[in-house]
Amino acid sequence: MEFGIWKYLYSNVHYALTGQVLLQVFPNKPRSTRTQHYDNSYMFSVLDSVNNMRNRIAHHEPICFNKATGAIDTSYCLTIYAHIMTLFQWMGIDSGALLYGLDHVGQSSNKIMSI
Repeated sequence: MEFGIWKYLYSNVHYALTGQVLLQVFPNKPRSTRTQHYDNSYMFSVLDSVNNMRNRIAHHEPICFNKATGAIDTSYCLTIYAHIMTLFQWMGIDSGALLYGLDHVGQSSNKIMSI
């Protein structure tokens, strides 16, 4: 299945149809508070941001520039990367083992920012 399908499973309609069990995919996620809700809407938002990054990469769009100024800026990439790492943690996935030898995001970001 395409990645976009997974985010839509957390939309209100689809989430209700699944009996609201999809949050069990994230057994280590924090409990919601009055000010921060880690519900299906939150998950949809995070997965949407990851999906948007994936689409930008797939369509060969620039991802290391500030859209407003055009200046070199990797903060967008690093934010999405942090979201992915958080989702892995909430799922109980050992990201270090999964990405061993593949994870060069920090190094690449530093190289880009030194230009």
